[in-house]
Amino acid sequence: MVMIYNMKKHIFSYYHSAVIFLYFASVIIFSMCTLNPVFVLLSFLCSAVYLCYLKGFKQYIKSLWIYLIILLIVSLSNIIFNSLGLTVLFYIGDKPITFESLIYGICSGGMLINVLQWFSCYSIIMTSDKFLSLFGGIIPTIAMMLSMVFRYIPDTIRKANQINTAQNALLGNEKQDKKTRFNQGITLASSLMEWSMENSIETADCMRARGYLSGKRSHYKNERFTLYDTVSLIILLIIIIINALIIFIYANKFVFYPVISYNINFLWLCIFYAILLLYPMLLEGRESLACLRYRL
Repeated sequence: MVMIYNMKKHIFSYYHSAVIFLYFASVIIFSMCTLNPVFVLLSFLCSAVYLCYLKGFKQYIKSLWIYLIILLIVSLSNIIFNSLGLTVLFYIGDKPITFESLIYGICSGGMLINVLQWFSCYSIIMTSDKFLSLFGGIIPTIAMMLSMVFRYIPDTIRKANQINTAQNALLGNEKQDKKTRFNQGITLASSLMEWSMENSIETADCMRARGYLSGKRSHYKNERFTLYDTVSLIILLIIIIINALIIFIYANKFVFYPVISYNINFLWLCIFYAILLLYPMLLEGRESLACLRYRL
């Protein structure tokens, strides 16, 4: 319920699905297209702020340890299997561990974390209804399949929490040994598999009963492209073009090997990247200021 409330109060969720999809597609693609440490750090901070706003600070902190584990695994994998670079920090046997490979691994892990965080924001704002509204008339089958996949993940997590709560209620609050916890995990996985198979059969029966694939389907869109959507779309396109030029012309000139080198004179261009990343938060700030002036 908290997630739904946060989504409804956020002004960006009221914009047209095309504007929302364009924003998230751009930030996710740009996050994958550069390993520049400054841009990676900026993307991480902005996505973390946005995710904290959507889900709450406590919920974000609970999931932060997963991102740290991903960062540690990617960084260690790179410094172990990659010995490029001239700045040797220390040796593990005969294998040199270089500063350049360490920074490259951290940037690679940060890029992966950024993509995951932006997708988490995407799943909250770009609901399955919005996705179907946008692509249902163009690619109806693929749009429906993707919306079902996106809905299946949170449904599975919610069902797992329900099963886990029921098991804890039966077993009580006593401390359990490893064998009991292992058996409880096996029961949870088995119950989830049974629920998943039953749910897929019910979904297929419902689709067949409603005449799926029996003929050409009509497409209903409960959205209107307003003036605010047009202005936001134009602004987003301009910012996206500017950032594409910045990333592919300046940001990607960052060199990791054999030594780290980059022209810092172009770092002020990061402000355009920050504007794109924080665009929904800027809309929220503008709305808050408008409400404050109205109250005064």
